[in-house]
Amino acid sequence: MGQFPDSPASAPLPEPDPSLASLASRAARGARPEPHPREAVAAALRNPLRMLELAIAAPERIGANIEQRAGLAGIALAFLLCGVAFAVPYGCVLELRAFWKPLALFAGSTALCLPALYVFALYLGQRVTLPQILVLALAIPAASAAFTFGFAPILWFLRVTMHGGGTEIPWQSVSSVLLGVALVAGIVQLWRSLFASRLLSGTLLLPLVMLVWHAVFLHVFVRMFRVLEL
Repeated sequence: MGQFPDSPASAPLPEPDPSLASLASRAARGARPEPHPREAVAAALRNPLRMLELAIAAPERIGANIEQRAGLAGIALAFLLCGVAFAVPYGCVLELRAFWKPLALFAGSTALCLPALYVFALYLGQRVTLPQILVLALAIPAASAAFTFGFAPILWFLRVTMHGGGTEIPWQSVSSVLLGVALVAGIVQLWRSLFASRLLSGTLLLPLVMLVWHAVFLHVFVRMFRVLEL
């Protein structure tokens, strides 16, 4: 009688191909956002529109930079410049002599509270570096200034056409709302970058630090808003 071939149950299982496992591992890593390369950060420092995109367009990539501690000095500088340059048009709409007030409101409040955030994080044993803290904190004035830049033409139109007579809402009240929206956008941008960085994984202390710091920051911000008479 002829011999039958081995059944599938008795056939030896093929050895796993290590190259396939390597490809799968690389694919899994590739699914995560890539950090901004140093060339892109340098280009943002030379081009205002690139700077604006860096500040608000891809917080998940900023989070990757924070996690990998890559190019943080350049990003912090770009955020600082964005927070200064793009806040000026809104200030000019308020009054030419007040061109500096929005940048003092956002960047100034952040600068006053920045040392506290770093000290709180270190005191509670969080392994975050000063460049990481700088990028996270400066995300607020950078994104807020970007929003005020977008709001500036709207506020100009309202100031020209609204006279505050009768039941009409004064343009100054509209400006206060727009500044509040810009602040919320900046805070949200910070948290989007923070979640993308995975610094929160495995710890509850850092979110607690951030929440306490936000309370301090908001108190300083409101006080600054009143002092600047905005």
